[in-house]
Amino acid sequence: MKTLNTLGSMSLLVLVGCITGGCEMINGSGNAISNLVSPPTPSEEARNVFNVYDPDIRRRALNNLSASPFGGEGPYVRLYRLLIDDPDPTVRAAAVKALGLHGEVKDVSLINIRLEDEASMVRWEASKSLQKIHNPQAIKPLIAAMNKDSDHDVRMACADALGQYAQPEVFSALVAALDDSRFGVALAAQKSLTILTGAELCSEGSAWLKYREANTSNLFANQQTYMWQPYTPPRGFVSKMQFWKKAKPAKPAKPAQTPVGLDDNDS
Repeated sequence: MKTLNTLGSMSLLVLVGCITGGCEMINGSGNAISNLVSPPTPSEEARNVFNVYDPDIRRRALNNLSASPFGGEGPYVRLYRLLIDDPDPTVRAAAVKALGLHGEVKDVSLINIRLEDEASMVRWEASKSLQKIHNPQAIKPLIAAMNKDSDHDVRMACADALGQYAQPEVFSALVAALDDSRFGVALAAQKSLTILTGAELCSEGSAWLKYREANTSNLFANQQTYMWQPYTPPRGFVSKMQFWKKAKPAKPAKPAQTPVGLDDNDS
């Protein structure tokens, strides 16, 4: 009975902490509870990314650093590049995501490698990151992943990312992707074709092939500007639980952005 009472008291403590300060998955070291009282400082998080004993600590530190206002500063970007080869897939995924948010055109070579990662979550983050950085070196890896990746979410993200490259080989690959067995992939390919050409056609590949034949010399003359939409988190569970507090106005959606390096390249 004493044990049950102790467990009940601990559960109540965690619940109160979650309601008043925010919930987080608790690991064996008890770091989540301590973080509710005193969140890690930037320097502590920078050290945490090298915690060789707990990949959860490394992943959380990476996510916190990349989401911070200073997450794009040089020393932190170098950390993302280093952790992109971490042995844990969740850490690699976090590093790829961070590099997509804060990386440079040259970082595409690192992200391309992760398109062949054994973990689908890493490949997906890589394909999403390549939507945010423009470098023609990504074209062939994106086409290959769109054609053969076993995860349809990865194929869909690759089809989306290819919408920024006005190249004949990209057009042909996207037309072929219209026949993908997953509707989401075909829809992403159709959207990218519309961005590249300005034409709003159906999802039938034959219609796009006829369009190419009729516009051989000016296929991309009406190309639209490629944009990606930053994620705006919805109101969290904790704030909904705090019914005694006046609800804050919902944050406005962040404006769409062009990929880094897009303006520096001749599309």
